Amino acid sequence: MQSNTPDSMNDAMTTAKVVTTPKKRPAKKNQELTLSYRLMVLYRFVLAIVGGYFLAMMAARAIAKFFTSNPFTAAMSATLWAFAIYAAVFIWVFMVNKTLKATLGVLIPALLLTIYVKVGL
Repeated sequence: MQSNTPDSMNDAMTTAKVVTTPKKRPAKKNQELTLSYRLMVLYRFVLAIVGGYFLAMMAARAIAKFFTSNPFTAAMSATLWAFAIYAAVFIWVFMVNKTLKATLGVLIPALLLTIYVKVGL
């Protein structure tokens, strides 16, 4: 039989202690973001802000030019469509898989709308 003295209790508790070491998490392959990925995200962000604004501005001018009979309707319609186009471009730029596709998808319509506004085809 064991005696209930403090020394025997401490011996029993020290032998029952299990020392655990913290487990290391397995390293993820893509844990660190590369510089090229960060620059691509920055480029898309700038494209969404600047390109989206330019495309929305050209779309607003083209719509306003199209509705020449009623200037109030032209201004309201152009502003409404400009807000919708800007939001759609911002979402679309980050949704597309390829950066080149996002760039061309913003620049080509903006160029066509610029030609329409300046030349008036």
